[in-house]
Formats: sequence, structure tokens, C-alpha cells
Amino acid sequence: MTITLPSEQDSILTRLVAQGRFRSPQEAVSEAVRRLEIDLERGDLMPAALSDDEAEQVYSPDAEWEKIELSLAGRARPEV
Repeated sequence: MTITLPSEQDSILTRLVAQGRFRSPQEAVSEAVRRLEIDLERGDLMPAALSDDEAEQVYSPDAEWEKIELSLAGRARPEV
């Protein structure tokens, strides 16, 4: 397989090899793919969609939080 990377990514691989972290760019790419596979298996990259009940819970108005936000409105100091 032949892959062409953007110059920024190619520079990263070159730097990692020069630092001795990998023996070759291929080794670095293999490690990146291995880690990607682990993340995919764990669901870290593509979490399950919220159910309708979960979405309602997350996005519905919260009267108590609204009170807190209103009590704090206007108290923030601008950055200098």
C-alpha cells in the first residue's frame, strides 16, 4: 500500500524517527493505526447516539440552573 500524507504529517513522522521514537515512518504509522483500532473498539471515537429519553434529559430546560445563571448574569468582569 502506498499512502501520501500532507507535508505537516510527513514532518511529524520524520521528526519522530529522528528522535528515535520509531525505527521508520512505517512503524509510526502502524502504531497510529493500532491505537486507532483500540479507540474504535472502545467506542471512544464514535460514541453511541443518545436515546430519546437521554436526549430529553440532557437538552430539556432546567429551572434550578436557570435561576443560578440569572443570579450570576452581569457579574463577570471583562478581561483586561
